[in-house]
Amino acid sequence: MGIHSCQMKRILSRLALSAGVFLALLGGTEVVLRAQGYGAIPSVWFDPEVGTRFHPGQTRQILAAGGIFMHSAEINDLGFRGQLPDPELDGDGGLRVVCLGDSFTFGWGVEDADTYPVQLEVALQDLLAARVAGDTAHSGPRRSPVGAEVLNVGLPGYNTWQEHRLYEKLVRPMAPDVVVLGWYLNDLDPLSYGVTGTLAPLDHPLAGTALLDYWVRKLRKKYPKFEFEGFDQAAAQQIKPYYDQNRPLVEHNSGHPEARPYVERNLADLGALLDDIKADGVTPVLAIFPSVGQVDALKAARADKPAAEYEADLAIIARIQRDLTEFAGPRGVAVVDLLVPFMDSDVRPYGEVDQSHPSVHGYGIAAWAVLEALVAGGLLD
Repeated sequence: MGIHSCQMKRILSRLALSAGVFLALLGGTEVVLRAQGYGAIPSVWFDPEVGTRFHPGQTRQILAAGGIFMHSAEINDLGFRGQLPDPELDGDGGLRVVCLGDSFTFGWGVEDADTYPVQLEVALQDLLAARVAGDTAHSGPRRSPVGAEVLNVGLPGYNTWQEHRLYEKLVRPMAPDVVVLGWYLNDLDPLSYGVTGTLAPLDHPLAGTALLDYWVRKLRKKYPKFEFEGFDQAAAQQIKPYYDQNRPLVEHNSGHPEARPYVERNLADLGALLDDIKADGVTPVLAIFPSVGQVDALKAARADKPAAEYEADLAIIARIQRDLTEFAGPRGVAVVDLLVPFMDSDVRPYGEVDQSHPSVHGYGIAAWAVLEALVAGGLLD
């Protein structure tokens, strides 16, 4: 018994020593990585049902290409930017609008107060306040006071397929009255990150550490571990290479025969999402954000070319906008096509640091266009 006891003590001692060495190595690595700047950006985590999501309750530092700091973003307890749903607006307590989408909905490139969902909420509340005050000349008939909120459920990098899953998992329980679905050209991408590396069981305990930050930024995509549930990754990988090599063709000439499979694939995903939203008794609105390439090319063509040539360019470059409008319209979905409003703006609607996303002014254009659609559709009556 004594010999056995001594052997057990030696084993436990070795295990304790090994554990101590391991923890010391982790601690030393943490210190070294922090000295290199890791850990400053709070980590994200991979949800196999929808994709990469923000850890809840954090301040996210948003960087442009090259690591240039642009702004911070307050992430709420659901892992989204901005405010949480107000319980007082549940049921018939008021109007709840949810903006669902990708980085354009998230508000990449601008401060929290300047995203299009926030600008939409301010304009919406001003309009409703004017109606309560009886400003019938500009705001419709006098009505009783009503609360209204606009929630931001935009996650950078998401496409229509993921947004459908996000709607089912997290938006539907919010019981919105209106869902404004943001659409952008890269929604045609056949989903390049259906498989991704993750440390899912350790994501939350390690959140904010340099170790997890290094894993997320440097190693995660090299070690695939999890797949999206219910997604045909093999089919996506089969058509992904052509998209990557011919992205301008697919996105800016969607009528081309080689582009049509990507368009039809996305329209199928879009139809499934819109049908689910409508089946829940929720009103969907489709907001189509143009690319800076579309806006610049067509604005120059409109200014420099004869009308017939401009119309020909418009038919090619903006074919995807027409496809989406012709697809959603017959389903009774209001479509907000932001291409012409962006082209008509005297102030450039895109950012200076990140020129692919809208500026504060550009997001404001989107907010007002969506508000006009809500009014025109009688959604505020």
